Amino acid sequence: MSNFPVSSVTVSGFVPAPPEDVFALISDTRNDPEWCPNVDSAELVEGNGVEVGAKFRFHQHLERSGKRIEFDATVEIVSLGEDAIGWRVEDRFQTRNISIAVTSEKDGTRITQTTDASFLKKPGLTTRYGYPILARRTLKDQFRHLAAHFEIT
Repeated sequence: MSNFPVSSVTVSGFVPAPPEDVFALISDTRNDPEWCPNVDSAELVEGNGVEVGAKFRFHQHLERSGKRIEFDATVEIVSLGEDAIGWRVEDRFQTRNISIAVTSEKDGTRITQTTDASFLKKPGLTTRYGYPILARRTLKDQFRHLAAHFEIT
């Protein structure tokens, strides 16, 4: 169980598509390889798709200091509404509680993600203070890919 929380991270971005289209794509975790550059594959392992309690397995990677770090993560849907979803993500490094909401905005959608992470091992100062910066950068990059996905489809 995760015991060492780090700062909560919230990032918002604009996507040039209707909220229902954006939410349909992001709420089905199996679509993440299409718009999350660090997710290589995603599969349903328990449940019937996009529903509370469904579990998925990701294979993902991080690029750090010129190294590619690959690992698997388990993703469980813990809450689901018409325009918001919550996941609990566990991997060998941390547990993250993630919520994403979409709202209508002129000519598209505002997507907002909040991530609360706890590390399995006590993080050093570099990780504790660097994690929020890295997480914000990663989420902004994901949102840019998400926006680009809708621009080209």
